[in-house]
Parts: sequence; C-alpha cells; structure tokens
Amino acid sequence: MILKAEKICKSYFEGIKEKKLTVLENLDLEMERGKIISITGISGSGKSTLLHILGTLDRPDKGKIYFNGDDIGKLSDKELARFRNKNVGFVFQFHHLLPELTSVENVAMPMLISGKSYIESLKYADLLLSKLDLTGRKEHYPNQLSGGEQQRVAVARALINNPELILADEPTGNLDKYHSEELLELLWELNQMFSTSLLLVTHNENLARKAEILYELSEGKLKLVGT
Repeated sequence: MILKAEKICKSYFEGIKEKKLTVLENLDLEMERGKIISITGISGSGKSTLLHILGTLDRPDKGKIYFNGDDIGKLSDKELARFRNKNVGFVFQFHHLLPELTSVENVAMPMLISGKSYIESLKYADLLLSKLDLTGRKEHYPNQLSGGEQQRVAVARALINNPELILADEPTGNLDKYHSEELLELLWELNQMFSTSLLLVTHNENLARKAEILYELSEGKLKLVGT
C-alpha cells in the first residue's frame, strides 16, 4: 500500500458570518503501489483540496495520511518539503513555472534541489523535454511559451525525480488532442516501467475511464464507480 488516507476531514469558513463549509468528511482512500486511480466530481466538490492533502501541500483538520506505511502527518513542514521533493510529482492546472528560468532550467530545478549536479540535472531535463516534443523550446522562458507548452514543461518537472507517486489535477486541461495523447502515453509508460502510482483528478470522462479504478467525490466522500 503506497498511500492510505483515513477519516480525512477538511472544512473552511467563508463569508462575513464565517459560515462553515465542509469539503471532506471522514474520507477514506487506499492506493496500492503501481495503480492508476482517477477521481471525478462536480466543480467545488473538493477534488483539488483532496489532492493537496494527499500530496502534503495542505494538512487535514482531522485524519491521517500514510505513505508506505508511515504516518507522514507527524513530519514537520521542513521534513514534508523533503518528502515531497523525493516522493511526489505534482501536475496542476496552474503551471507555477519560475519566470526567470528557461524551460530546461525549470524542469531541472527539483533534481538540483535533491542534490544532483547541474550537468546531470540539465541532461535528464533535456531528455524529458524531448519526450514531450519540447526540444525546440528548452531555452525559452515561460512567457515565450503557449499555455499548452507551459503545461508540458510543468509535467516534465513533476517527473524528473522519478517519483513513486504522481498527483495530477486536470493534466490535459490546456492541451490539444495530439499532445494530450502524448502526455498520457508518457504517464502510462512510467506506470508500466517503474510501477509509478498515478492519481488523476479530471472532468474528462474518457480520461477517467482509462484508469484502473474510478472514484467520484461527492458530499465529502469517495464513491467507487468503476474498476
């Protein structure tokens, strides 16, 4: 079991009167190593919130997250940052690329942070960009790239440390059909070659059905709708 969430609760307070909005309520999830899981749900159902909690970008109000059997909720913020860099790759709707760095430098950054050399990091970043049809854009800055190109650079950055778990929020949302298929082929290839576990949040029903296990997030809980 690579990932396990137990009784996850998350609420927010909104408005002048600070009305409590419950997003996740006693949510449970188990993910076996090497599986591909998709989660669908209407806008505002809490899919992105759940992804942030599973990836330790946010903490739940209640509940526990286990990674390879370890309770990672006990880690400090600094320890969680190291954990994410080593174990989790994120692909979100917003690219969060560093504007002062080129494409290849953006992709290489997590590998550099993990302690690898500049030359080694750039060499592997170059390889990933070539797999995503971006060799000709590797020296371009984010503001010189289209939205789809920025998304593919962000995907390459998420993959560079060969993470055990990839969390993807609408990974093909900004891509045309050709590059969507190219990206999905790469993600599925990583899953088969390295048993990389993949958790997708998507509105795309066709993409969701490609996963081995399909959940729907509704009223704060996950409902199994397909395998």
